[in-house]
Amino acid sequence: MPLRLGLIYVEGGMGSVSMAISSAAREAGAHIVTRAEVSQLMINDSGRVNGVQLADGAQVHSSIVLSNATPYKTFMDLVPGNILPDDFILSIKHSDYSSGTTKINLAVDKLPQFQCCKLSHPDPGPQHVGTIHIGSESMEEIHSACQEAVNGLPSRRPIIEMTIPSVLDKTISPPGNHVINLFIQYTPYKPSDGSWMDPAYRDSFANRCFSLIDEYAPGFSSSIIGYDMLTPPDLEREIGLTGGNIFHGAMGLDSLFLMRPVKGWSNYRTPLQGLYMCGSGTHPGGGVMGAPGRNAAGIVLQDLKKSLN
Repeated sequence: MPLRLGLIYVEGGMGSVSMAISSAAREAGAHIVTRAEVSQLMINDSGRVNGVQLADGAQVHSSIVLSNATPYKTFMDLVPGNILPDDFILSIKHSDYSSGTTKINLAVDKLPQFQCCKLSHPDPGPQHVGTIHIGSESMEEIHSACQEAVNGLPSRRPIIEMTIPSVLDKTISPPGNHVINLFIQYTPYKPSDGSWMDPAYRDSFANRCFSLIDEYAPGFSSSIIGYDMLTPPDLEREIGLTGGNIFHGAMGLDSLFLMRPVKGWSNYRTPLQGLYMCGSGTHPGGGVMGAPGRNAAGIVLQDLKKSLN
């Protein structure tokens, strides 16, 4: 059960990052609207972006639109048909958006006590602070877990990455209780032996994960107060992540650098004038770093200066 130290937690949870960004934006004069679903981009007669139309029919006019939705969501769902070049559409459509990851968030009434630490006291220790990897004892075990998902089966012994942010951040759980996050591999988008829509099937997989943790931390399952699970289809439906991919697309060598999101369009511009991409589907990819957005903003400013000269 390896530990990786050096993890950084944000006080108040990851939503605090978004709150900090929104506060800075408002101070700079930005107007932020939430719970306003975009139904499609609006295009003027010259073929340039003219804003967005919302699901309720309202229109927001702008000569510049930045999208941090996935490339597939942006170009296949939001851009009207017959606007983009066929070769570009084919590249976007056939990019790899597959994902084998599931997220489980738990509330527990005590910290897990790992056998390898040989400690009996219930207080937080260094073993609770880092990233805890469970079920990755060997490359053979990791390969087996991955191959099962490729064959359409949730891994029998999944690879689990556990973090316990409440050990350091006392604002996210009541005294004595804790929040645990599990990042789990591997789960197929469409299982061949059941459906993620079936509550019993979902519970069965969750309990499989908890039982595996019990092998390393006896009694873990009995400490669970409640949990919620996000499978790949859940991540797609609830957050708009195509295929459930948290990075907005594969991060392989064939989809990085000059190939992200597709060949010829790695500079945040798109074939549709006035539309820019700024999400994890662009260079340098996914991760909580803000680099795609910062880089995209720089390109937009460059283009604005050119248009004013």
